[in-house]
Amino acid sequence: MNQKIFALIIPLLLLTSGCLSSEAEVSEEPIYEPQVVQTVYDNHSYQYWNINPMGQGNISEIPLNGSGDLMFSLDLTGFFHESLLWERGYVNYTVSQENETLFSVQIVQAEENYSAVWENMSGNLTVEIQSTGSDSQTDDKPGDFYIAKAEFRLKR
Repeated sequence: MNQKIFALIIPLLLLTSGCLSSEAEVSEEPIYEPQVVQTVYDNHSYQYWNINPMGQGNISEIPLNGSGDLMFSLDLTGFFHESLLWERGYVNYTVSQENETLFSVQIVQAEENYSAVWENMSGNLTVEIQSTGSDSQTDDKPGDFYIAKAEFRLKR
């Protein structure tokens, strides 16, 4: 008699365990993580060695390969003397796209870090750097200078 009961219980257990396990399974969809598809480094620096003030400028075009979220970071360092004869120098760093300014900063003596995120970007960016400066002969400090280290990272 025990063998007949076990013969009935074992198939029932196997059937119910199969049903329970299929109900307990939950399918998880993978979470989408944006991937970096393009990284551009745009680095510039300049030091003035002239006694009289002068200007310097640079324009860079950065083409974006596709569209996505653009992460921007900038390390900007500048030192400009205070002159007795003329205005103090400066560096102006601007990022624009199609005549729209996305980011702009001007420093005369600082070491700053900046960052920004622009969503759904595509097309070309323009980086414009304008600076004026000189090298004062009345002190022992180096000539005016700036260092701009920028990184543009496009994610899709």
